[in-house]
Amino acid sequence: MSAFAKEIFTEKDPYGVIRRSEARHQGYSEAYWDQHQGRVENHIIPQFGSHLIDSITDVAIEDWILSLRSTKGKRPPLSDDSKNKVLICFRMIMHEAKRQGHIEINPADNVRMINARNKPRREITKGELALLFPPDYDELMRIWLSKMWAGYFLILRDTGFRPGEVAGIQKRNYFPDLHGIYTEQSVSFRTRQIKDSIKTSKSGQKYKTGILTDQTCRILNDLSADMSDNQFLFMVGSRLISPDIANKHLKGAARRAHVDLDGRTQYSFRHAFETTLAGRVENKVLLELMAHTTFHPEYDHRTPEHVLKQLQPVREILEDVRD
Repeated sequence: MSAFAKEIFTEKDPYGVIRRSEARHQGYSEAYWDQHQGRVENHIIPQFGSHLIDSITDVAIEDWILSLRSTKGKRPPLSDDSKNKVLICFRMIMHEAKRQGHIEINPADNVRMINARNKPRREITKGELALLFPPDYDELMRIWLSKMWAGYFLILRDTGFRPGEVAGIQKRNYFPDLHGIYTEQSVSFRTRQIKDSIKTSKSGQKYKTGILTDQTCRILNDLSADMSDNQFLFMVGSRLISPDIANKHLKGAARRAHVDLDGRTQYSFRHAFETTLAGRVENKVLLELMAHTTFHPEYDHRTPEHVLKQLQPVREILEDVRD
């Protein structure tokens, strides 16, 4: 199994899985294939790599999927959604094995998906953002320890960019006169290499733009002052930022700011961004900033009271009509 599956979702695409998907215009991004390859390497090969493909049964797959655990830390159980994604990945591998005549029946097709009951991802609240990013420079440095880390997380706060998109920003992407950034590239968090694309390059927009606050620009101006245009703004030593390192730094900053993350990660800043702007700007502007083609309600964490407050101008219009 290991020899068959080890490069199946990589750029080498040994069996044409990705090429056929593109020919069907299915619109999967590079991140989609990277994530599947991660599941192959982190879960499927460690469990079934030494098995002959035709010896893998639906019972073996089901028993394994239901008990699947994380590969990190104290190895907590994977979420239901994550288990389903591993199963989908396994189905694709076995489908290719069937296509090539190694097996007659895809055993993973007989394994039922889990009825996912996951907690929705939560945003960082307005009050917590104030604690994490105080206006006083010395206090900001005390919390984040450096201009590099403060700048990285300030961009996450201001733009709703994905972590990989922020990690891939070079000085040339920063436009201080416009208080903005623009990028068409990102860092693959599986390979840690720069990619000439973002997550939505194939299914949505090929670029991301973001508007920055004065606080963020002050930090970036200092950070980038002596950099060349092609230098990356955010580096840990000689390496681009990885999600594990960034989330570890976020935990330390949150402790220093007296914010209880309660399992939230840097991705929660993206949810906070959309929640802040939802209802305040036109939907087409919000979609542009998020690089989405359709509205994603899971990013909108407004309460009914919040929505009603934003709808007060409607009451004023109604009152004028009835006068």
